[in-house]
Amino acid sequence: MLGDISASEIELLNSYQILGPGLQRELKEYTRYLLTRQYRRESMVAVFHNRLINNLFHSLLYMVEKDDFDFQQVRRRVMQIKELYYGIFEQVHTRYSELVEDLDSNEIVREFGRNSFENLEGALKSSNHNLIRMEVIEFYQEFGKLAKKKDARQIVAV
Repeated sequence: MLGDISASEIELLNSYQILGPGLQRELKEYTRYLLTRQYRRESMVAVFHNRLINNLFHSLLYMVEKDDFDFQQVRRRVMQIKELYYGIFEQVHTRYSELVEDLDSNEIVREFGRNSFENLEGALKSSNHNLIRMEVIEFYQEFGKLAKKKDARQIVAV
């Protein structure tokens, strides 16, 4: 795979070679900017448009609708969602951090997850049915809002 270089990649390398040192630095900065923009968008799409996370959320909502739901079952489902959420985010982050030096993590995705899971885990520790139900619903609604943000929209090919 390392030996497979396309014609456009050769053209790009030749163009880069011709540029002076100042313009090479500008091109690197612009490439970093573009990769960072794409990273932010891709991390939001990867997390907020993940069908498995959405399905797990729907089943969690169904669980807490009942008046006497099982705390352990809800706790396990929250842990599944949390592991999947951060696993997907870290996968995207790792891929881009290899390309972009000092890549800032996408704070929207990271902070939303951290705050929401902390609130949910605090509610589970309280063992208060209504508080747990409220936190699950709030988490799901905020998750849905972030999925509708401009950066999280998927591009549909025509």
